[in-house]
Amino acid sequence: MRCLLSIIALAGLTGCIATPPMAPKLDVPAKPLLTKSVYQLSYSTELESARIKSVQLPAHPVKSGNTVYIDTSKVSMTDTLRKQIIQLLKDKGLTVVAQRSSDYHLVVQQLDLSFGKDKVYVLNKPEDPHPYIAELAQTIPSKQCSNIVASLSMRLTHKSSSDVIWFAKSSINSAGYQGIPLQFTFTETEKVTNEHAVVSFIVEQNQEEARRARYNQAVEIPPYRVEAQISPLVKTAGACNKTEVSALTSDMMHHLSRGLIEKLNVLL
Repeated sequence: MRCLLSIIALAGLTGCIATPPMAPKLDVPAKPLLTKSVYQLSYSTELESARIKSVQLPAHPVKSGNTVYIDTSKVSMTDTLRKQIIQLLKDKGLTVVAQRSSDYHLVVQQLDLSFGKDKVYVLNKPEDPHPYIAELAQTIPSKQCSNIVASLSMRLTHKSSSDVIWFAKSSINSAGYQGIPLQFTFTETEKVTNEHAVVSFIVEQNQEEARRARYNQAVEIPPYRVEAQISPLVKTAGACNKTEVSALTSDMMHHLSRGLIEKLNVLL
């Protein structure tokens, strides 16, 4: 019996000595702190404000409370613009009526919207340019945008005498109406591009055979590779294509109407 126990102990000792030692398992290294930055850039063009010409004759002074009939027979006017003009006249103290037997007739002579020559917007150079903006300065130094010209003219006629006592006209293009540059943003996001390779290396090195092979040997874990990825440009302000510019026309006409009627002198 004593002999049998000795044989078993000797066999266990021989098994321990025969098993090669293994290096400890490797941990997956923590990923570096990644950043995300948003950059802005803009394109500008020469801007023209509304040109207004207004002449009022003193023969028949317009007074607060006078009635006005709006004659739109020469133009095609939306209901929205008509309501806006009515409100502008009311704000001047005039009374808008539906009868032609009013004190005055406001005749809308011209109401035009037409596409003009495209406007060229040029990239504004920032003080501390990002490399991507410097690249854009070479590849997209300018942008061409659709341009709509709005024109409006009116005259006020004294009903009983048929005298024209006020006439005014104005025009503006869509770029001048906006009065702002085209504004864009892009996002620069840092990303680890070899995470899968690093994790695969750790998994491989943590196999028993690999741990035995690297016992008492230093192992260099592949470092993470970080690359910056840049998003496409996103426009955040400014109308440029035909659809965007066309959407401005209603407000442009309201703007011209307000500018003209403000020039009309109404006595209190």
